Amino acid sequence: MKDVDYEILDSVPPDDHTWLEWKALVEEEGWTSDDLSVLTLSPLLPSTRIVLARKKEGSLSYSSISMKELFKVLLLLDGSFMGSVVWNEYDNIAFIGFYLMLPEYRGKGLGSVIWKRAIQRMPKNYTIGLRAVPYMAPRYKSKDTPFEGPSQYSYALEWETLSDVAEKYGISKHTVKMVRDLSKGEYKQLEQFDMSVVKRDRSDFLRRFHDLPFTMGAVLFDQDQQIVACANVCPTSLPTSHLFKLAPLYATSIEDAFTVIRPLIDGVKSLDPQARFMFHVLSDTVGSELLIPLFTSMDIPSKLCGVTLYSKPYDNSIDKRRLFIAHNNSGHFDA
Repeated sequence: MKDVDYEILDSVPPDDHTWLEWKALVEEEGWTSDDLSVLTLSPLLPSTRIVLARKKEGSLSYSSISMKELFKVLLLLDGSFMGSVVWNEYDNIAFIGFYLMLPEYRGKGLGSVIWKRAIQRMPKNYTIGLRAVPYMAPRYKSKDTPFEGPSQYSYALEWETLSDVAEKYGISKHTVKMVRDLSKGEYKQLEQFDMSVVKRDRSDFLRRFHDLPFTMGAVLFDQDQQIVACANVCPTSLPTSHLFKLAPLYATSIEDAFTVIRPLIDGVKSLDPQARFMFHVLSDTVGSELLIPLFTSMDIPSKLCGVTLYSKPYDNSIDKRRLFIAHNNSGHFDA
């Protein structure tokens, strides 16, 4: 890295231009698991930490150099993004959501520098977690996160296909209500339902998530007006991909699960007639037990897309019998 004068920072304000460059790179990489809510909230959350490498900004005395040489120097002093490690700290977990370098700086040692600095900054009593793409998992396991957790399988479906499945299996008689229409008391019950599944308080994150103008959520009430299922959807990747991430989906039965997502499918198709849904199913959950065989029987393939890794043995207390689809949001990790 001798040809670039760079600096490493341990924090940048939410409105710093490097966050926009970071977001653009994530989208260009096609990391559809990290939906628009993740990219929007990460710079704003009090739990977010960063180690950032960027080109130095500086002033120059240019009276003795040509304009061509000056232009070359200015390109190296524009303060632009080079790479970063971004993670969030909560509930004795340091969850690494992003380790990303611009292509031209990969394999030159700078990534290792910022990774080491990030690991050193994480609280020593916390469990470090991340979700690695399969081909990178051995590398991460050989270093700071040797303990393997659940595997993640992805699905991508046209909205028509998911709608047909939901219509067939979403036969619950329970009552659906959109999150935006909940009363204060009902919304409080949603927070409590989330905690009953996740076993950790995500209320601050959930409020920020639901307040975003592009997220859409629904809940299912039983005959006693108790919430028995919830689901959300959010755009992911570039708008030209027409992709919407369905997550989370917590429910007490497969009938409730498909019933609660039906209004979300309707809402998304009205926004984008070309919409496709993507979602991720984790091994060792009711989702893998019920959804994977169902979609396999319909010749809808899944793809192994992630391996969960930890720095120490980690027993997630989440209710796996209600976990059809994890939120998979580094803003406040559920599973």
